[in-house]
Amino acid sequence: MLANPKTTVTKKTKKKGGNAVKNADALLKKKFVEIKIEDQNLKAHLGEPQLGNSHWFIFGDSGEGKTSYTLAVVKELTKNYKVLYNTLEEGDKKSFQNAIRRTGLKGNKNFLYIQANYEQIIEQLLKEKQPKIVVIDSAQYLFRGKQVQHYANLVNKFKNTTFIWISGADGTKPKGKIADDIRYDCDIVIFVKDFKAEIKKNRFEANASYIVWEEGYKQTLLK
Repeated sequence: MLANPKTTVTKKTKKKGGNAVKNADALLKKKFVEIKIEDQNLKAHLGEPQLGNSHWFIFGDSGEGKTSYTLAVVKELTKNYKVLYNTLEEGDKKSFQNAIRRTGLKGNKNFLYIQANYEQIIEQLLKEKQPKIVVIDSAQYLFRGKQVQHYANLVNKFKNTTFIWISGADGTKPKGKIADDIRYDCDIVIFVKDFKAEIKKNRFEANASYIVWEEGYKQTLLK
């Protein structure tokens, strides 16, 4: 009679890291770094967003106040952080110069800008001591000839960075499939129209609108 073969029992080890099963208390004990916003109007608008592994999406048509809004937010952020603005659409054009001057960024050492394509921005961010807040203007320009997987690769490579994505609009929707996929992934979504920035989604429990340009906004109400 044949003897029963010995059964080998493999001892399971607990996995560590993101795939480990955790309880609610573990999450509640976790500390997140929050982006400090001092301006009370912007704080009511944006809340206390997470710094790193969390992204924003700003979209709207040309001439609606999108760039002015973005630079106003950037100016507030530079009170406490370095911000890198990737100006693919405008670059060193006079229009961008005017926007910088109008926002009052002259002499601001925490505001940095670059004109870089997809490969170049990765190369830049791989350098030491790069800003942890990066504005991409625009998603359409950065991902020309690319797929949504390129977006996923970028944000996964730089998990400690908050990306602020700027996008054109097709009516009340982002322009293009990749931009819409990015919108879905972001924690804060802002639609800018008639010099008014409206929150479409905010996972940080703030939803107040923000007037970009008071006079311009009032003029649109008279139309």
